[in-house]
Amino acid sequence: APFQAIPTAWIRAAMERWVDKPRLGVPMCGMGVDCTGGGDDPMVISNRHDGWFAPLVIIDGKEIPADRVGKVSAGHVLSWRRDKAIVVVDMGGGYGGALFEALKDNEIAAVPHKGAESTSQRTKDGQFGFANKRSQVIWRFREALDPDQVGGSPIDLPPDPVLMADLAAPAFWLGKKDGLVVIEKKKKVKVC
Repeated sequence: APFQAIPTAWIRAAMERWVDKPRLGVPMCGMGVDCTGGGDDPMVISNRHDGWFAPLVIIDGKEIPADRVGKVSAGHVLSWRRDKAIVVVDMGGGYGGALFEALKDNEIAAVPHKGAESTSQRTKDGQFGFANKRSQVIWRFREALDPDQVGGSPIDLPPDPVLMADLAAPAFWLGKKDGLVVIEKKKKVKVC
């Protein structure tokens, strides 16, 4: 689509490169966690070994009791975490706080991600800034998936139609007054 933040062909190529295990000796280095408060929305965990991404772990929101969100969510994270991987917790929507606190209370390396926060980072070529951290993260992933970079893209994604749709959905534009990269708001592109 015009102004698609991450081109579908780049996502497809990353999925075609994927194999079912990371390279031997490459530890898990990071986990991204999109929390839930229970109910209909799932908790999603993305495990990463350098540029290799494991299939998404999707936990039904009904499995997470509303009165113990932090502890139960932390239990799920710890059951998937390896090699002291850093856990990045999505703090948007208000559900990440309890998980983040439970991880910190247990001395687990965790980083809060607040997509609406401002950032001073610029695109890889230095030409543009970003409207917020969410725009920065999505654009950085676009840059990592670019097959024309030196050595090609190092990203290997599991073949998953929902992941494909989620990554391909957001559009971008440049702000008229400030020239910042702006990524379409999450609520406008929510796939699952």
